[in-house]
Amino acid sequence: MNKVSKVFQPFSVGFIIITACVAIIFVLVASLLIATFATFRTGINDAINIQTRELSTQIVYNYEASIASIIGTSNTIQADIDGFDSIGSEAFSEYLTQIVRLSSDIIKVSIYDYESQVAIASSEESDIHTSTIGANDSWFFEALEDPTVHVFSTPYAEIGSGEYRVNVGRRIRYQGGARTGVLLIEISFQSFIDLVDKSNLGEGGHVMIIDSYYNVVYTSMPEQETVREGLELVSEIILGSRSAVLGGYSMAVNVDTLSNTKWRICVFINIDQLVEIEQTFLLTTILVSSIVLIIGVILLTVVARGITRPMKQLELAMRKVEKSDYFRMEEVELVASREVKALTGRFNRMMRKIGELMDHVISEQNAQRKSELKALQNQINPHFLYNTLDSILWLIENERNKDAAEMLVALARLFRIGISNDSMVISVSEEMEHVRNYLLIQNIRYAGSFEYSFDIEPVAAEIVTLKLILQPIVENCIYHGLKNKIDKGKIIIKAYIDGDHLLLSVSDNGYGMRQERIDSLYSSFEDKVVNNSVGLKNIYQRVMIYYGGNAGMVIESVLDEGTTITIKQKIT
Repeated sequence: MNKVSKVFQPFSVGFIIITACVAIIFVLVASLLIATFATFRTGINDAINIQTRELSTQIVYNYEASIASIIGTSNTIQADIDGFDSIGSEAFSEYLTQIVRLSSDIIKVSIYDYESQVAIASSEESDIHTSTIGANDSWFFEALEDPTVHVFSTPYAEIGSGEYRVNVGRRIRYQGGARTGVLLIEISFQSFIDLVDKSNLGEGGHVMIIDSYYNVVYTSMPEQETVREGLELVSEIILGSRSAVLGGYSMAVNVDTLSNTKWRICVFINIDQLVEIEQTFLLTTILVSSIVLIIGVILLTVVARGITRPMKQLELAMRKVEKSDYFRMEEVELVASREVKALTGRFNRMMRKIGELMDHVISEQNAQRKSELKALQNQINPHFLYNTLDSILWLIENERNKDAAEMLVALARLFRIGISNDSMVISVSEEMEHVRNYLLIQNIRYAGSFEYSFDIEPVAAEIVTLKLILQPIVENCIYHGLKNKIDKGKIIIKAYIDGDHLLLSVSDNGYGMRQERIDSLYSSFEDKVVNNSVGLKNIYQRVMIYYGGNAGMVIESVLDEGTTITIKQKIT
């Protein structure tokens, strides 16, 4: 339960209601869509398979019927051949002629002798003893090799007429089995072509007949690119059915063998119309589902807003209190459900109680803030006095009475500015005068080992700032930056305006600090405990207490080049 609450915690109630309901509707609609489409697609695929099988079966049946007729004629000739005294007689030739006349597909019947490879009988008298077997007549040699099959040649165009023909060869025995020959039945391939033309294969649909070596015996497709793609597809199918895109059309392909031949017949049927029906159904279903989903989301949004609107109004009232610079109690009245009204009443009572507590806390904080500033400021004065008196004592001991007198005058001016009144703020010009007196004292003590200068914008001189925030920084420059420096030290104090901020900076050409030291100082600033330090942390805490988030301190330092410390405060 904890994990679930953490997941839903960042989201609004309305968002959770809408998301959960939309997810449920989406799952239901998607499930219905998937189930409906799967059922429809199964029906479409079944229809495609049935149509493909029926057309392919019909075409194969017609082809095999024609082939069976030729084979039947061949078997009849083999059975009748021994009934003739001589196959070279006129009676046998007339017998062959009658066979040709009885079949519209048979063009010529001839018998070739095995040894001489010359036609010894034919339905065309002119071929007898003149027609010979050539090297390209593979049907003759293949028939001799296997007496159990009929060899069908590749269709060829007859010279002159252009008619496509096929040679069917079969090994036979004659003269009582004493001699071997090859029976040639030359048939017209036009009947095969007519069978394809009569079949409704659709746009781009065609029939392809291939041999066992995937050579094209016949194809009704004139496009060579499509034929090549068809051969690649058939080589993957071998036997059976598959759907594929061929020549830009969706095709159902069925591959079967032709009985009594070494051929396979490949039927390509255009199924674009069925695919289009499937796509139309899918698009229609998606459109209807989308409309249902959109309507559901709109209705759920209206309901969710009715539930969450009062809660948002209560949240808005809370935000007003949160963004206000001071606490202001406003009663919240809402027209809402019983639960939200009860929550609103509790909120109003809580705000009244907070108002009472805030008044008490503010008074205590104001008193504490004044005491903290006073305590931090008072930490500095004894430190000034101790260092200065120590310097004057040193001068007197060294009989430098004139310098001691100047230091006493500077000290008097220093304290006149520092403790002349109880105010925690003074003008920038007064703060600079305070620093100038301090530098005079220290310069006398260190025998002019450093020089100093002031760069104060006239506008900045009149702006009010915290008292005694520059002198500790200058003291750090002398003791940590310039003390024991071989070359003459230099200190520059600036006051200038940048936008709506006053910037007070102290720069020296001392030894500088490493970045690790700067980071350590920044880290010490974040320590909220007020300590007895009179250094940078003291100044930072005083500035932050007085100005809050409208002030800050920046430390910039380069080793062996010097350090610059800048106090930035917003002009009020």
